Amino acid sequence: MATTTSAFVLGTPVSSIPPVPGLPLIGNMLAFRKDRLALQDQAARTGPIARIQLAHIPVYIVTDADIAHEVLVEQAASFKKSAGLQFLKPMLGEGLLTAEGTPHKRHRKLLSPAFAPKRLAAYGDVMVDETNRQIDRWRAGDTVDVSEEMMQMTLAIAGRTLFSADIRSDAKKVSEGLELGMRAQVESLRSPIRLGYDWPLPRHLRMKRAVKLLDEVVYRLIREGRARGTDAGDVLSMLLLARDEEDGTRLSDQQVRDEVMTLLLAGHETTANALTWTWWQLGKNPRVLAKLVDEIDRVVSKRRIVIDDLAQMPWNLAVIEEAMRMHPPAYMTGRETIEPVTIGGHRMPPGSIVAINIRGIHRRPDYFAAPDTFSPERMLPEAKKARPRHHYLPFGAGPRVCIGSHFALLEAQLALATMAQRARLRPLPLRLDAEPLVTLRPRGGLPAIVEIR
Repeated sequence: MATTTSAFVLGTPVSSIPPVPGLPLIGNMLAFRKDRLALQDQAARTGPIARIQLAHIPVYIVTDADIAHEVLVEQAASFKKSAGLQFLKPMLGEGLLTAEGTPHKRHRKLLSPAFAPKRLAAYGDVMVDETNRQIDRWRAGDTVDVSEEMMQMTLAIAGRTLFSADIRSDAKKVSEGLELGMRAQVESLRSPIRLGYDWPLPRHLRMKRAVKLLDEVVYRLIREGRARGTDAGDVLSMLLLARDEEDGTRLSDQQVRDEVMTLLLAGHETTANALTWTWWQLGKNPRVLAKLVDEIDRVVSKRRIVIDDLAQMPWNLAVIEEAMRMHPPAYMTGRETIEPVTIGGHRMPPGSIVAINIRGIHRRPDYFAAPDTFSPERMLPEAKKARPRHHYLPFGAGPRVCIGSHFALLEAQLALATMAQRARLRPLPLRLDAEPLVTLRPRGGLPAIVEIR
């Protein structure tokens, strides 16, 4: 459908979108506060687009791949990032994730070379090195928190590949900072009262604590990078050496900080969660794990895994992609209309908040048969060719598709194959619930027993 900026837009009025039943005055606010994933599931059952009411604010939840494609790709110019992301601005600043319009295009152009295929190839050895360093810490019979282990490992990988720094010792501080910030953002989303960041509310104080913890790490990285003064072939060097297209000035420490902070969150949190959910599913599906180990043994035996091996290990990739189908780290993405636009046959006025229910789309039985069954077969090349690409959105789509998607998939494949080659993480038989923060993570972590091969 064509986008128009005129006052008249074809389609049915927005009031025709079916609502999720709620309470007088507050609508679905209590359900949103109590269990957002259950509310998303209820919205998915209500219709391809459903309306939830958060006090006086309507939110339109899309659980339809075609309508999501309209929003993210076909009519992307009619939308901006939704207001919910603004609650992360104290932590992320004006980086790639939060920037809009021309600044977003400029930021993306600046960072794109860091994720080019040639640069990614150079990252492979580091990814395997840091995975092996993590495994070397494990002992047979130990109980470890898989979530914490994956966070440490992916942070170390991000540090060396993106910033040419060993930041393993900062793992606890970064993890605490990111979690504090994400929880503060969720509390702001869940609050019906909007007060400025200067108000000393508990959630604002938590966010300020998060920023302080993270800034200590990030500004140290910037100081070390400026002291080197040379191009180390990483993202930090590119940012420090970049010049403004208009006046030729270099980026300020604040501008560099905002991009680095965004990469810290997006560059390790999501991949760590994807790998944690993968081990959770492998623990419940020994057939899948056995097939993965057989593939690795056949292709590489006991030698070190390299990037060129991945083309011969389709099951390894399929396992990861199926885990991200069932548990997408980026489980929801929001947009706000900036002009009148029609999506799914409904007229949306400016200021309408649209949420793409990625997790719900991934679990539609008309898109994926038996969607609650972990079946990597559906992610093998021939099966993927047989269905529309936009039914699978772990990295989003359109002009704001995740810039690091190839980096993340490369890291996940090398890490999983290296881990499965040397060890197994057998999850304890406990109930595991998903916790929807900025990313989808297992609530309370994932305790597992280490088995060394």
